[in-house]
Amino acid sequence: MTKRIFITGIVQGVGFRPCCKKVADSMQLSGTVKNLGGNAEIVIKCDNRVSEEFLRRLVSLLPKEAKFYSVDITNTKEFTGEGFSIIESGEDDRFLPEIIPDIATCDKCLNELENKSDRRHLHPFISCAACGPRYSIINKLPYDRENTLMGKFTLCKKCEQEYTNPSDRRLHAQTIACKDCGPRLEWKGKEVASSPIDSAITVIKNGGVVAVKDIGGYHFVCLADNSLAIDKLRKLKLREQKPFAVMFNNIEQIKDFGFFGDLETELLCDTSRPIVLIEKKDDVLESASNGSRFLGAMLPSNPVQYMLTKELGTIIMTSGNISGEPIITDNKTMLEIYESSPYLDGVLYHDRDIITSLDDSIYYVLDGKSHIVRRGRGVAPASIPVNLGEKTVFAAGSDLKACLGFYKNGKAVLSQHFGDLEDDGCALVYKKSAEHISALFGFKPDVTVSDMHPAYFSSKLSEELYGIGSVKVQHHHAHIASVMAEHNLDAVLGFALDGTGYGENGEVWGGEVLLCSGKSYERVAHLKTVKMCGGDELSKNAAESLACYLIAGGMDIPDSIMPKGDAEIVAAALKNNINCVYSSSCGRLFDAVCCLLGFGNYNFYEGQCAVSLENAASFATKKGILAYPLNLDYNKDELDTVKLVCDIKKALDGGADAYALAAGFHLALAEGLTKVAKHQNMQKIALSGGTLNNRILTLLLKEKLTDAGFKVYLNEKVPCGDGGIALGQLFIAGKE
Repeated sequence: MTKRIFITGIVQGVGFRPCCKKVADSMQLSGTVKNLGGNAEIVIKCDNRVSEEFLRRLVSLLPKEAKFYSVDITNTKEFTGEGFSIIESGEDDRFLPEIIPDIATCDKCLNELENKSDRRHLHPFISCAACGPRYSIINKLPYDRENTLMGKFTLCKKCEQEYTNPSDRRLHAQTIACKDCGPRLEWKGKEVASSPIDSAITVIKNGGVVAVKDIGGYHFVCLADNSLAIDKLRKLKLREQKPFAVMFNNIEQIKDFGFFGDLETELLCDTSRPIVLIEKKDDVLESASNGSRFLGAMLPSNPVQYMLTKELGTIIMTSGNISGEPIITDNKTMLEIYESSPYLDGVLYHDRDIITSLDDSIYYVLDGKSHIVRRGRGVAPASIPVNLGEKTVFAAGSDLKACLGFYKNGKAVLSQHFGDLEDDGCALVYKKSAEHISALFGFKPDVTVSDMHPAYFSSKLSEELYGIGSVKVQHHHAHIASVMAEHNLDAVLGFALDGTGYGENGEVWGGEVLLCSGKSYERVAHLKTVKMCGGDELSKNAAESLACYLIAGGMDIPDSIMPKGDAEIVAAALKNNINCVYSSSCGRLFDAVCCLLGFGNYNFYEGQCAVSLENAASFATKKGILAYPLNLDYNKDELDTVKLVCDIKKALDGGADAYALAAGFHLALAEGLTKVAKHQNMQKIALSGGTLNNRILTLLLKEKLTDAGFKVYLNEKVPCGDGGIALGQLFIAGKE
């Protein structure tokens, strides 16, 4: 009797076929295993009982990255060969393949890296069948060496023996290489030591900034406790104030700098090796964190990073790009920056190309659950199971924090984070990635879906790529739909709180309460619509936002907020409708209150004022400062944020503590939104939008709603910001 076992799931790039070979040999079974499209087919000479035992042993041997979505066992024609072998891959487009994200270096490879007697001692590209680059180097499926960028490196005799040896853990390890036959590190810099990596270490130790080519692109690296080096890095990246992530050598080291629990530890040690936002201890790494109460902590994900942190300790490891531009992946561009910039002291690079650029993924933990801020290396393009019908759908996502997506056969595949598409470089990477992912997965969409904003690049591109008119979806509806898709919800009351989104009435929305059912929604309430001026500068200039709120409330603009002449210009612009919009943005509300309370008047990076206001509220809690009692009135379909801002000003003028008012603002907003929920006949509440990255507001809102008897749902697998928009678009289009 011969059985055919067809398995769908994550079965390529995780050492699946070598594991099959080891189990079959241990059971003295004859047959074959091969990649079939993105899945796997096993043919084995045995009966039902033995096939079940084979699968049981196989599952126990596989690494945790492997996942079975379905296992189909059928009888097939008799196998007449002897022994068990791995055979040539085949094609099969019936099922959506799974492409494994890049995997951090495993413990066995790290032991070899440290072992002076091992032939791969300090080999910067050490990997095996269970670890190493995957998505970033694959050209096409199936996942075989010749279909990856490793195909250009001819194996030496020793590696060839390991690659074909059934008892070796590098059996059919597609990234196998050694110092003799693999990629090579090179160094370009002011200091030259015994090796390229020692040269980089010397420069960094001496306060320099070095560009290091990693798996998904370049990083800029310097010491995390050297303020002069960090200042140089800020000038290089044109990143004046935004905090930097810090890489540590091990978990124990991180404990000296921040507070975190078991779930954060699990995330930090996960094979995706993301950045994890933890609560920072006071007075540590101030130059790197720049006022943030959180520290972006990460552990090494590849051999070069392990070697760097072992010698250097805590280092800044930030995306190798100029602020706002895509991460750099090619050596030529980075070497040109080195030649032209006084702030870059060296380049540590290698001769393996990168097909797919990948920023680091980012997570945080809230109320016992993990939430993703950015999908990147180690996460993309892992699929999300959702049931959206029979159509194949392409979703363009948003122009800000762009992330595109596809849906087919019960799975949503979301790309990595691209950045903001207003940058030409980011837009080009977005377009190339859409084409690459389409080819890689074999996507041919029946439907395309995009944001209804008439000027979005992503919307135009979706029609250009596939020649199909897009279904247009309102931005905040997509935010709420992303939560519905994650949690398999048919109907919810959604609170979409963010900076901006194009509303159906042509206004700028951003503080919306939507009653959503299936593919449809009704806007049942929103933050008060305020007339604002300033164009694109408005999202940066918090003082201008505050001025618009005060004018709407009939109050004068104090000189401490804005010089009299500037205030008169704002008033005239509003009166004469010059460069004006009507906005219900929650982001602009946070900007206004932050400026009013004196915690910041300009966003040097997105959301900076909102972060500062949240920090102030957190400080009040830590110091035992009671929240100042404020009320957010709810009249008909509006929450009166203009009155709220005016009330805060009156309280501040009367001597109220600014920190108490910051805490009171967060509480008033949560209580006001809960009032709205009580007026609607819906017990399931979905919270989404970039403002929900504010942990204080999210926890208060969840607490108030839960106490009132509501069931609250949040984004977990996709960002609550615009990086999750594509999933919501897929959900809505799938309901068409």
